Amino acid sequence: MKKHPMLKYLKERGPSGARLPLILCPGCGAGQVLNYTLHAVEKIIHEDCIRKEDFAFISGVGCSARLTSHYLNFDSAWTIHGRALAIATGALLANPELKVVVFTGDGDVAAIGGNHFIHACRRNINVTILCVNNGLYGMTGGQVAPTTPAGIETTTTPYGNVEAEFDLCKLAQTAGATYIARWTTAHPRQTIKSITKAIRKKGAAFIEILSQCPVHKKTSPVEMLQNLKKNTVTIKKAKQSEDGKIRIGEFCDITRPEWTEKYQHIIDQYSR
Repeated sequence: MKKHPMLKYLKERGPSGARLPLILCPGCGAGQVLNYTLHAVEKIIHEDCIRKEDFAFISGVGCSARLTSHYLNFDSAWTIHGRALAIATGALLANPELKVVVFTGDGDVAAIGGNHFIHACRRNINVTILCVNNGLYGMTGGQVAPTTPAGIETTTTPYGNVEAEFDLCKLAQTAGATYIARWTTAHPRQTIKSITKAIRKKGAAFIEILSQCPVHKKTSPVEMLQNLKKNTVTIKKAKQSEDGKIRIGEFCDITRPEWTEKYQHIIDQYSR
């Protein structure tokens, strides 16, 4: 039987036995994000002559965090809740040539890890941040998250969320990231293209990927994917009359000095 072309990038077995199928809940969008990321990585490996060993994947804690050390056959680190970007900073200082990709969730990066997120963008460290945003804390019971839309019921907001949600793309842009995009799991081609562009970008790149959580939202994956398409509009097609829809697309693509290059300049200057 012909194997899936992305299996060469995954750990099929571990010390305790088979690692596949994924431990993720049925219909979870994190598996799609993993698939999209591996397609982008394969493109870069083949087209840019980048070695597999030049990639490092880092995650904090959450549903999406399990994608790194559990399944990826790359150098990876499954780290502390909210601290993935701090670990990524250290990895880049040790080896600035690494292509560092961080898998994170909306709770991981916008709540306990919010400060690290802001300063990673401000410093413009050379990292690709992929945020799988399902609008709640999926791994710990479906609680309200900083990205939960107002009025939405969760296990900790049974009468509806009364708080305004974070717009993570606006936050990243204000903080100083150089590449920012938002897509959904229902937009595979656009997401793969955007991840490819983000990894190639020198500097902080942030991609928010709106994702489904069928278990906690008690909705079928198919219906949730259809809703992601129905409730979003690209910024190129958006009109004022579509204010109820979420904007998707590329929001920022600029160039400014990258953090590790500044450090290297200091090292070169004072080590002569």
